[in-house]
Amino acid sequence: MKSHKGQFLLVALSAGWALPSYAIEPMSVTSGPIAVVPQMSIQLKHDDNLFTTKDDAESSMISVLNPSVEFVVDRQNDAYRLTYAIEDGTYDSNRNEDYTDHSLTAEAILELTSKHRLNLTSQYLKEHEDRGSNNSATGDKPSEYTDKKIEVVYRYGAADAIGNVELTGSYLDHTFDNFKSINESRDRENVRFGSTFYYRVAPKTSGLFEMRYENIDYNLSTSTLDNVETKYLVGVEWDATAKTSGTAKMGYMEKSYDSSVRKDQDGLSWEISARWSPLTYSVFDLSATQEFEEASGNEDAIDSQVLSLSWTHAWNDRLSTNVMLSRMDEEYSGISRTDETDTFMLAANYELQRWLAVNVSFTHTDKASDINSEAYDRQQANLSFVVSF
Repeated sequence: MKSHKGQFLLVALSAGWALPSYAIEPMSVTSGPIAVVPQMSIQLKHDDNLFTTKDDAESSMISVLNPSVEFVVDRQNDAYRLTYAIEDGTYDSNRNEDYTDHSLTAEAILELTSKHRLNLTSQYLKEHEDRGSNNSATGDKPSEYTDKKIEVVYRYGAADAIGNVELTGSYLDHTFDNFKSINESRDRENVRFGSTFYYRVAPKTSGLFEMRYENIDYNLSTSTLDNVETKYLVGVEWDATAKTSGTAKMGYMEKSYDSSVRKDQDGLSWEISARWSPLTYSVFDLSATQEFEEASGNEDAIDSQVLSLSWTHAWNDRLSTNVMLSRMDEEYSGISRTDETDTFMLAANYELQRWLAVNVSFTHTDKASDINSEAYDRQQANLSFVVSF
């Protein structure tokens, strides 16, 4: 998987995730209180620039199998879910790039009382980074890593109360499993705490104030990248009509390093996510973020801005399409480098049966950089079949 947050967003959109669950309606197999939901996707892809190089690009056909199974328990106001998924990719022209990813996710949604709600999420991931997806040195095959994640979200206040308070906490252990001599400098632990106060200013609109604190501790004792990141955001959350909804936040962010070798960073931060539905079957989604990304090469950090706009339209009960445009600007601190990445994605989804859907997509990526060797063009085509039961 991609290591940069911005790159991950682009990959997620270009893979067709903007389409609503491929439109299929999976059936569950019930065993007592447990509902079991199996699902499988089969993808045939072509990538004309596997390693995101400016010259001498390598291309390949790629087949990806992605089976998953979900166990769900609903109990009055509470819900529990356990999901296991495998993603197995095979490259026709370069078998060194083959990979097998695993993910195990456990979730609990608890409504303790009308004023107390608790969401718990735990994940164990065994995944990979595509070669050429970041600025770090790579070996002769993808780097593999293990992520262990825990997230807790507690919310106090009745749904119709004027004020609500949300407290969050999370822990991430990010450890590379191979090429340790190359990757051990990127092993790290992230501990984050946050609090958000919501104040209802209209029946379906709330103002908010949010604070976040994140301690990022690199495992290598000689690392100079240990830092603390803080954010202070104000904004609004709205669901004013059936046609518009969203959240907009803006504020200040700061990244302070333990080592004087690194330069502290600060600046504006924003997070905008808005949806406009002029028709029940046609949706526009706007997303905009500015945040710091962790270094993956010789830089201190990356000041990243991402803007994306997508349009999803259901032409009938079976056929839907999605168009996405995005722009990512990255300014590197500690080195002289600025990147600009434009992405265009066009996708269509057709539901053949309740349990079978087919998705086709095409993605074009154009990256410019003031470091000439980092610029590239890339085209990716994808044909997917999603099968449920």
